[in-house]
Amino acid sequence: MKKDELLELIETDTYLSLAAERDDLDVLEVLEETMTLLEEFSERLKEVEEEEGTWTTVEREEPLRPDGEPEVDEGFREKMLKNAPKKDDGYVVAERAHWLR
Repeated sequence: MKKDELLELIETDTYLSLAAERDDLDVLEVLEETMTLLEEFSERLKEVEEEEGTWTTVEREEPLRPDGEPEVDEGFREKMLKNAPKKDDGYVVAERAHWLR
């Protein structure tokens, strides 16, 4: 980052302007180093080739289910209702937004 850009940033940021008034060189040095690192990192990112695909943080063979018709589990509704703590006429009874009361 150029010195004039750094000075402009200091003028617009309250914390940095206070540090500059106190001649807190450590803060200014850290800021300058940080900005230099960010600029270098940004330039290096431009060199990275983009790849298409689906990305996930979990390693799996297939991150998505296979294409095709969706499957219907006929027993799902009964299983869900069996596990629901409250139910009424085939529907799960859930707490209403208590924060709106």
